[in-house]
Amino acid sequence: MRKLRKTLCLPLIAACGLALSAPALAATVQTADSTAEVLQTIQYAVLLDMNFGRVATSGNAGVVELNPASGTRSCDPTLVCVSGFNMSELRLTGSDANVQVNFDPTFTLTGPGDPIVAEPLFPGGPGAVVSISGGQAVVNFGARLYINAGQAPGIYSGDFTVYLEYN
Repeated sequence: MRKLRKTLCLPLIAACGLALSAPALAATVQTADSTAEVLQTIQYAVLLDMNFGRVATSGNAGVVELNPASGTRSCDPTLVCVSGFNMSELRLTGSDANVQVNFDPTFTLTGPGDPIVAEPLFPGGPGAVVSISGGQAVVNFGARLYINAGQAPGIYSGDFTVYLEYN
């Protein structure tokens, strides 16, 4: 171990001595290329609003789910889902690039009775990445709607927020 230490130290001392006695060299200028790509602002348009359809309750709580991956709606056995439904459909426009999609974990529908809480559903979940190709992409959002026990009849509505960022 001691022998190895001496071997390593000697070349360093010698190099320091050479550096001090070497003649000064003129500085040379080097150039390097640089590039930047400016991306268009991401825009979105709502093509379809989310619609859970009509839901009949027997006074019990239950969940209605709009599944954006399968395009289906399901209702707990305590509920009866009737009429049509829609996933929320958004068209994203911008530069051809990957876009990270995030959203608030819940949103609220308000109406004549207690507010109804919903959780947005997006394929891949929060932070999923979507590719904009040809200047646009279409994405679907669904949600889980948690209907309260004894929910008052009426129309309930609300908004959910989506955050889009180039990735």
